[in-house]
Amino acid sequence: MYCLSEKQIDFILNDIRARGVEMESLQLNLHDHICCIIEQNLEENGDFESFYQKTIKTFYKNELWEIEEETLLLLTHKNYYAMKKIMILSGTFSAATMILGILFKFMHWPGASLFIILGIGTSSLIFLPLLYLLKSKDSQATKDKLILGLGILSGILLSLSILFKIMHWPFAIILGYSAVIILGLILLPIYFITGIKTQENKINTITISIVIIMICGLWLTLVRTPYGSRKKEITDTSSFLINEQIVSSQKRIYDSITKNDSLESNSKKLSKQIIRVCEKIKSSIILKETGMTKISTDFETKLNFISEANFRLPGTANKDVDSLLEFIKTYHLTLNVTPHKTKLPLSYQTNSEEKIPFFVGTNLIVLTQLQQTELIVMQNEM
Repeated sequence: MYCLSEKQIDFILNDIRARGVEMESLQLNLHDHICCIIEQNLEENGDFESFYQKTIKTFYKNELWEIEEETLLLLTHKNYYAMKKIMILSGTFSAATMILGILFKFMHWPGASLFIILGIGTSSLIFLPLLYLLKSKDSQATKDKLILGLGILSGILLSLSILFKIMHWPFAIILGYSAVIILGLILLPIYFITGIKTQENKINTITISIVIIMICGLWLTLVRTPYGSRKKEITDTSSFLINEQIVSSQKRIYDSITKNDSLESNSKKLSKQIIRVCEKIKSSIILKETGMTKISTDFETKLNFISEANFRLPGTANKDVDSLLEFIKTYHLTLNVTPHKTKLPLSYQTNSEEKIPFFVGTNLIVLTQLQQTELIVMQNEM
């Protein structure tokens, strides 16, 4: 066991100070720790100076004062490592759930939407914000923090835009355009102008700038233009109006045939209830979409279009959907004695034998289903 002299002990303390460690408590802790290591591991007649140089290098990567910076960081941000751990866990979780969501979506397995929402939501609301907080602490320059913040913000907006688009939620396009504007028109010029000035960063700056332009371009190629969106809305609304004219014409024929019936069968009573509820639900959807209970033929002038939004009604209107489903189930029971009549479908049967229930999808899909239900009911009774 080696025994340090007073001169060697003072040398170690002075060397720690000379290497940039200014905190007295940290100086003493390092001093005691290094002295213990030398006394325990150095042979009695060993070379003190060479062993000390090897020992001191194990405490840092580049310079010893780095340990003081890390200590101050830990004292200032006590939750630094907890945040770092949460960031890694949330990133792993979001990547795993997104992969599962995409796999389930391709295989048409249930739960795909849940996994995608969890994956993108965790990435956008937990992983990326924590990534910014931790990385911004490592960077001292305001410019670097600004570039990092703009990059993270555009990533969050772009991720949420994709999620909203997949789920047919509103504001998906607005989020996407906001991300592209921040990424292409604000971040790209700042990053390129500041990075191109230094020779060592020139190649990296040009490469990353090209990648940013490609990301913006790829997203824009996947987005329907305002003209294309409006054209589709006009087509969808026109299609709905044509089907509505067919339903109205069939209803007039149905009313003329059945108005003289003195006794109504149970199926006929149910038919009228089903038609009434279908009309009520259609009016609720159109009211939510356009602010009016009906769409007129001059819808293009009045800008009354049916959008691609998912079917979702207020609580009171959803009771009408529940009532309609119950009426349809009861109606099927009355058809047992009349097998020649067509049953009303409650779900679609896909090739993968997956059953997709009615009244799930966009507003246009649900409106079409309601029209089909009315037509089948009227044809059965006629």
